[in-house]
Amino acid sequence: LAVVEDAAQAHGAAIGDRRSGSWGIGAFSFYPTKNMTTGEGGMLTTDDGELAERIRLLREHGMKVRYHHDLVGYNFRMTDLAVAIGLAQLPKLPGYNDRRRAIAARYGSQLRGVITPSVPDGVTHVYHQYTIRVRDRDAFAERLKGMGVGSAIYYPIPVHRQKPFLALGYGDERYPVTERLTEQVLSIPVHPSLTDDEVATVIGAVNETASALGPLEPEETRR
Repeated sequence: LAVVEDAAQAHGAAIGDRRSGSWGIGAFSFYPTKNMTTGEGGMLTTDDGELAERIRLLREHGMKVRYHHDLVGYNFRMTDLAVAIGLAQLPKLPGYNDRRRAIAARYGSQLRGVITPSVPDGVTHVYHQYTIRVRDRDAFAERLKGMGVGSAIYYPIPVHRQKPFLALGYGDERYPVTERLTEQVLSIPVHPSLTDDEVATVIGAVNETASALGPLEPEETRR
């Protein structure tokens, strides 16, 4: 079986000493909001030489030699400008990730009345998002907005309820954990440009909102 890693948001993440993208075929995104960016596009990683060669062919119209097509390929090349941005971003990635982890550590120790992410021992998290579980999520987000703190929902609609899958006959299935989480999850700012004062503002706003709306009770996480 081939292992394909969705590493789109996992730049620098690891289990022990093994980095994301090295377990199989790694697919990384360089969209502007990711931990590092080229403006758009992405990257595949593999240690399979034959597969790497096929990917290179598919990326550039199936050509090894210009105008000689070995197979039907595509125009998936990254521009030189995008590459230059990526090469400038890459050495900054460890520092960006360290800052994200530092912010996440403050959140984990200081947030109250919400459920924060847990990270198993030996796992290196890079916190592309910092997602908490809250009570009365939509009201929670509105209160944060009123206090000048942005938030986002990733993702509000489960896959099995998206239109393309409804058209295939899905939609009646029940995935209670997925459906419960889509009603509770809320992502708060964790990007590395946040100042310590801004992090304190986020913490204060979340704690005040959780106090006003009530904490997420254990039974609400299981229903």
